[in-house]
Amino acid sequence: VTKNFGYKGIEKTGYEIKNWFKRSKNIREDLTLTALLMERAGTGGALFRNIYRDFLLECLELIDDSNLQESYKMFCEIAPMWTEVASLIKSAGETQDEQYLYKASEIIFRLSEMEKTAMLKISLIL
Repeated sequence: VTKNFGYKGIEKTGYEIKNWFKRSKNIREDLTLTALLMERAGTGGALFRNIYRDFLLECLELIDDSNLQESYKMFCEIAPMWTEVASLIKSAGETQDEQYLYKASEIIFRLSEMEKTAMLKISLIL
C-alpha cells in the first residue's frame, strides 16, 4: 500500500517537509511556489477541501446522517488549516527560516488524523 495518497500521504508529507530545506537549491522560489500551488492550483490544500466541504453540505440536504454531519464539520475546520500550512510554507520560503516548516509539519500531522477520521465516518454511511 502506497503512502503517497490520502491520509497516509498527508502523514508522509508531515515527515518529509522537515527535509525541504536540505533538498532545495532555491528555497525562496521552491517554497513560495509550493505554497502557491498548494493553495491556488488544486494540488491539495484548502482548494480541494473547500470543494469537498461544500459537496458534503449538499449531501446533507439529501441525507440526514450524524456521521455525514460530523464529517462536514470536520472539513469546515480542515480547509482553513490547509490554508495555514500553505501560509507557513510561504513564510519559510520568504524568510528562509525552516522553523515555519516545523510548525507546518505539526499541523499536517493533525490534518492527517482529522481527514482519516472524517473519511471513516463517511464510509459508515455507504
